[in-house]
Amino acid sequence: MDFRSIEVQRWMLAAILAVVVAAKFSEAQLTTDFYDSSCPQAASIVKQKVDAIVDADRGLAAALMRLHFHDCFVRGCDGSVLLNSTDPNILTEKSALLNNNSLRGFEQIDEIKMELECACPGVVSCADILALVARDATVKVGGWSWPVFLGRIDGAGSFADEVNGSLPERTDNFTKLVQTFAKVGLDAKDMIILSGGHSIGQVHCGAFFERLYNFQGQNITDPSMDPEFAEMLKVQCPQTQPFGFMALDATNGTFDSTYYLDLLTNKGLLESDVALLSDPLGVEYAIKAVQDPDTFLFEFGMAMIKMGSIPSVDPYGWRSHCAFTEPKY
Repeated sequence: MDFRSIEVQRWMLAAILAVVVAAKFSEAQLTTDFYDSSCPQAASIVKQKVDAIVDADRGLAAALMRLHFHDCFVRGCDGSVLLNSTDPNILTEKSALLNNNSLRGFEQIDEIKMELECACPGVVSCADILALVARDATVKVGGWSWPVFLGRIDGAGSFADEVNGSLPERTDNFTKLVQTFAKVGLDAKDMIILSGGHSIGQVHCGAFFERLYNFQGQNITDPSMDPEFAEMLKVQCPQTQPFGFMALDATNGTFDSTYYLDLLTNKGLLESDVALLSDPLGVEYAIKAVQDPDTFLFEFGMAMIKMGSIPSVDPYGWRSHCAFTEPKY
């Protein structure tokens, strides 16, 4: 298939995607043209900024996508993950154990917000910025685009103690992962497809040390891990360096379906990654992603749209600074 045919296919799939989800989002009052009158340049401003940010640091593509995930799973898609604590006795989501020293990209979101405020003061919500940024960062490193439905309202609440139990964790098994996603209205297929977000990004070596050095407390390597891969990991991640980094898949920095190929060849890193193959549905979708990567890229966009529709539990208003709250607009 030549390049032009591929582009035509992408546009056709995007059009189908838009039709499929339009009715669902009309109910939530989210639309693709939400800012067409109030800030028509919003999407182009975000894209230009994201392109420049990822050009300067390709690793930020995964970080920016991840912010949208971590935002939507706690209190809905309301930008609450961006809020700083203003009371030393009340920690916000970004200070929770699962997020602290793990999430990054906050300064870049602030830069994007500042530019949007200069162009269209008091218009574009921080939650919508996260949704646009996640799409644009994915596309920048090889993913397919998807229509971003807009009109989210920022929240004012952000509490660290709500993070645990809301986000999927690296040690979760398949059943636990399905349960966590179900809490926010996402099904098992969504979980498997969205796990493909691990196609980009890195993880601390210590996150998989138990599999590498002390599987089930027996001081052995997980026997399900490819032996040559395990030996390579031990060189890259010696026990003395738990804070070193390892790419989450073999094509580090490129969004594709290699993540699933790694799983099928016993080269997954995290327990929650390899857990996908413990269920026939996970095996089915992993094989499908490897055999038909274009369909995976399309379905990832659909799953991101669905995740981006998780409603806020306590909508507040449009924040002029994403890290702080102020009187409502």
